Amino acid sequence: MPADDFLSFPPGTLVRDPLRLPIVARGEGWLVLNKPVGVPWTPDLWVPRSTDLVREVRSQIREGKPSLGRLGIGAFHGIVGPDLVASGAVLCATTDAEGDRLANAMGSSQIELTHRFVTMGRPAQDEIVCELPLAPHASESRMLVSHTTGKKTVTTFRLEKRFRGYAVWTATTTFDRLHQIRIHAAESALPIVGESRYAKTTPIFLSEIKRNYRPAGDGTRVEPPLYGELCLHLARIAFPGADGKTVVVEAPLPKPFAVLLKKLGEHVPV
Repeated sequence: MPADDFLSFPPGTLVRDPLRLPIVARGEGWLVLNKPVGVPWTPDLWVPRSTDLVREVRSQIREGKPSLGRLGIGAFHGIVGPDLVASGAVLCATTDAEGDRLANAMGSSQIELTHRFVTMGRPAQDEIVCELPLAPHASESRMLVSHTTGKKTVTTFRLEKRFRGYAVWTATTTFDRLHQIRIHAAESALPIVGESRYAKTTPIFLSEIKRNYRPAGDGTRVEPPLYGELCLHLARIAFPGADGKTVVVEAPLPKPFAVLLKKLGEHVPV
């Protein structure tokens, strides 16, 4: 993949500053972007915005932006991606035909999503399957478990690595319900670090995990967390290609998220 393969957005559109979203993979009629926290790829049910990734790229297509033509983007359809407050892979179609095909694949559970996340506490199990049906809350900005109006969904949680007081997990699913991983994790006693809606957790600070920690400078500076966002990342998407073969795309962790995992490995006993 060329180093300059990205989609760019001027300041004040998706976020306040200019933004480049890296294309981590692309093929005939599709591409996968790596989205940071806070960038909306599709309208959010509870956070209304004037635009989002899909609408912005479609606007650029109408304006005839040359870089989109060079990338062969003649249409743009968002198929699946992470929550607004999470990071990770966004699968998009760049032709109408591929948009229809991939949307059908998503609707028929042919696309597999794998998230990575960090939890607080010591897990009692190495694998958990959560099948709780989910529905939007009638009056609050959150999802809830409902056995009457909820939609079917299944998440398989697998322990990746255990630390003292923390753990790294993967969550695999072929469904894409709003906040699915977050609420299923909370209901499975897996509180995600940085979660405030479905669990009450706090960020991880180096001073909490490093023995003999010494603050930089004169000690008056407020210590920032190792990763100040929700520790949830859509790391892998596997989907059927037009030729019937499975396409697997992985999106690298945000650098501070990767640093957090590195520091846990360095300073926290297994």
